Amino acid sequence: MTQPVSYVEINSPDLDATRRFVSSVFGWDPAPFAAPDYLVAPRGDAPGVDTGLLASRDGQPRTVPVIRVDSLDTATAAVREHGGQVVVEPFTIKGVGHGCYILDPAGILIGLHAYDPDA
Repeated sequence: MTQPVSYVEINSPDLDATRRFVSSVFGWDPAPFAAPDYLVAPRGDAPGVDTGLLASRDGQPRTVPVIRVDSLDTATAAVREHGGQVVVEPFTIKGVGHGCYILDPAGILIGLHAYDPDA
């Protein structure tokens, strides 16, 4: 079964500027979610995926696709088996589920998310 990109994170070195830009250009309405400095712009009824906006921890701009998986344990085992690595170990987002970040063998950063409303 194909596991689709279900979410995108935009890491910005200037969160306020990025928030203003996506609001003005695309009509997005990012609002705090899970933390005051983690904003989410929901897709609403339109096709597409929700987008998270957050401050880049290392100051580098990047966009990270987040792929929804059934199990982080199964997914991270497959990542390691096929030459990737887990660069941020699994963590819990209360009421949303569990996530982690991986690198593929070419160094591409990808987020993984396992939905669990009881987290």
